[in-house]
Amino acid sequence: MSEKVSSIMWFSLAVQALLVLADHDGLCNSNKLAVKLDSESGFLRKILSNLVKAGLIHAKEGRDGGYSLAKNPEQIILADIYSAIKSEPFSKGFLDVNAKKCFQPSSREALCGLKNEMESWIIQGLEQKTIADLLSKS
Repeated sequence: MSEKVSSIMWFSLAVQALLVLADHDGLCNSNKLAVKLDSESGFLRKILSNLVKAGLIHAKEGRDGGYSLAKNPEQIILADIYSAIKSEPFSKGFLDVNAKKCFQPSSREALCGLKNEMESWIIQGLEQKTIADLLSKS
């Protein structure tokens, strides 16, 4: 994926899919994942494709195929998932003031800088958590 996704739904579903795979023995196909996550399997496969490309999960094609974790849950850092999905953290138009004439160029720059700074805060937080941290402790 070369451009950012306009919704954090991709990131959310990616994390949830990894949690399901972490609790699943063997391969889990996209239809079973979609049912567990109450999602459309075609949409979910797009997300899973990005996770495969990032080396976070393995995919086996065919009738007996499915997905499995490529790493231990302790090794899957949430920031790596975020990077694989390249999710836009904010809703479309958040702090978008470029088209508004009422702001001085310096204010526009400051607001754009704030948006970038806020994204770096999110990434720093995601670097501190792994899939293992999110698994329920039974």
